[in-house]
Amino acid sequence: MVKVITSGPVILLVDDNPQNLQVLGKLLQEEKYKIEFALNGESALGWLKNKQFDLILLDLHMPGMNGFEVCKRIRSDKTIQEIPVIFLSAESERESILKGFEVGAQDYVTKPFDSRELLARVKTQLDLKSKTEKLEKVNEWLGRKIDNWLKASVSWPGVIQTNDLNAKMIEFDKNQSFAMKDICLELSTSIRQIEKLIGKIDDSNIKSQYEEIKKRMNDSMLKLEKL
Repeated sequence: MVKVITSGPVILLVDDNPQNLQVLGKLLQEEKYKIEFALNGESALGWLKNKQFDLILLDLHMPGMNGFEVCKRIRSDKTIQEIPVIFLSAESERESILKGFEVGAQDYVTKPFDSRELLARVKTQLDLKSKTEKLEKVNEWLGRKIDNWLKASVSWPGVIQTNDLNAKMIEFDKNQSFAMKDICLELSTSIRQIEKLIGKIDDSNIKSQYEEIKKRMNDSMLKLEKL
């Protein structure tokens, strides 16, 4: 079955309490996010089979299939396992939080949640997902370039000899690959730095660091576009 793909971030909200869904939905729609709702784990998995999502806000305690089990199923399915998950729960016990990370969640927000904190965490996860996808595209681009050189050496052996190919590959490495690798390293470093700041965005000093990291990431992407 072909999944429905839409433009802009799409978030799946999963909670057995309709009132919670209404509050979350209103908050996220005010930030111009597209949202869908699921009242239980089975319904959430059904949505994930038919539509592409960028983030899942998942209630931990639901009748039937709880949030832990839903997250496990998401992580075991190659077609959806890369979607970031933020758990929502009234629990703040260390064991529950650790179990959430063990089954594959990226973040954890306790109820009743602070609107600013939730929005900051949502934005952080969406930013990380976007940058990671761009890094993957860069890697794919590099792979295609190398494949093209190799195919050329086979298809036109009289024109491109092995030595010529090696020389061109070396030149390519110097002029582009090294630059690409440097930019990829910059982006990877920035992503790791942002991950360390998750949950601390409300601190003014941390927020300043976060904005500086975002600026460096945008500068890195501009470099990529010029290559």
